[in-house]
Amino acid sequence: MLICAIDIDDGKLAHAKRVGADLVINAKTGDPATTLKKETGGGAHGVLITAPSLGAFKQGVAMTRKRGTCVLVGLPPGEFPVPLFDVVANCITIRGSFVGTRQDMAEALAFAVDGKVKADIELQPLSSINQIFDRLEHGNVASGVVLDFAKGFDRLEQVDVASGAVLELARG
Repeated sequence: MLICAIDIDDGKLAHAKRVGADLVINAKTGDPATTLKKETGGGAHGVLITAPSLGAFKQGVAMTRKRGTCVLVGLPPGEFPVPLFDVVANCITIRGSFVGTRQDMAEALAFAVDGKVKADIELQPLSSINQIFDRLEHGNVASGVVLDFAKGFDRLEQVDVASGAVLELARG
């Protein structure tokens, strides 16, 4: 199985490569659907689109191979015109969902138990929350950030989170 990652950020593509992607494609440098079809000999069996972008949705359907499945996660603004001829002629399944079912969760956990999922997190103390929000706002978080509430502060006052709210925490 070939794992492919497509993004417009070279840093995120490098990260995808580090965590196991076999092929990375920068969508800014050309047509990712054409590149993916060439590299895979016909396109992807399964495409998961998490970017809330109509362009990403269109590219995802275009890179799905005959009898493949394209899953749309997220909700970009506007209408999504589906290329009906291509979808019908190639028997492509398009699915979308806001949330998963219990069965979806069981299957996801089975992937993790089988070692098919690598959790790539960055553990940070709660005291660094402002820097984390700044990094998130600027797209400088490659994976996920987990806040450690147990260490890293004795008293933290007036933490300015992204919404401008004030937070007071004291270690007990």
